[in-house]
Amino acid sequence: MSKTARLEALATYNRRVIPDGTEDQRLVLLIGDEIGRSMRLRIVERLDAADVPFRPAVVGCDRPFPGFEAVADTMSELLQTFRPHVAHVAVGRDDLRRTLEPDGISHPARRLVDIRRDLNRIIDAAKQSADTDVVLSTVAPVRDDLQEEIRDDDVDRLNVVIREVGQRRDVLVDRWDRAIDRRSEGPDHLADDGHGLSSHGLDLVASSTTTAIVDALIRAENPWNRLTRIGRGGPLDGIPRPRHPELS
Repeated sequence: MSKTARLEALATYNRRVIPDGTEDQRLVLLIGDEIGRSMRLRIVERLDAADVPFRPAVVGCDRPFPGFEAVADTMSELLQTFRPHVAHVAVGRDDLRRTLEPDGISHPARRLVDIRRDLNRIIDAAKQSADTDVVLSTVAPVRDDLQEEIRDDDVDRLNVVIREVGQRRDVLVDRWDRAIDRRSEGPDHLADDGHGLSSHGLDLVASSTTTAIVDALIRAENPWNRLTRIGRGGPLDGIPRPRHPELS
């Protein structure tokens, strides 16, 4: 599919935002699967209420992404279209859905080695733009008794890969696996199907996502980040950017 055709397939819910010259605006690109898409309003509301010295504005496309490969294939075009300061990527669950082979053995839809490659492609696209920081979210757990399609051990292995890539590439990781407890003693975090998130679970991950996005936006203002962007790398390569002390 050509670049033009791919972009036409992405029905935008907020086309290019022209910053108001009287305010300091930061653009946030939300890229998600069905769960990420269903959280959009919650994230917008929380970002609007965040105590930050700028106004976050959410941009993106009005369709769910089925997995990391779909994001990696369109990441460059998305960044060129929306020019965000931060891109939050919340996919991966569909990459773990198992299919039963004729021999009775099931396998996840995609291999971890392929997912790792897609994660690096996503980050490469952002670093090439030199204007966008990426936040990767981990995948929330599933219920113990409903693991025919998605298994919790597959979720754990994928989350290890996401955290490893994030650490190696100096990318923030939004820990949905910490925000969601599949054995919560209070309101259920997971939906009845054991895979989706309940209303309470959506609130929890929306709060986690908002904190991660604000953290990334604040880090982008640090002189460390400005220096490396101006020179496209330099003596600070490999030194982690400092986290904002209030969000550490």
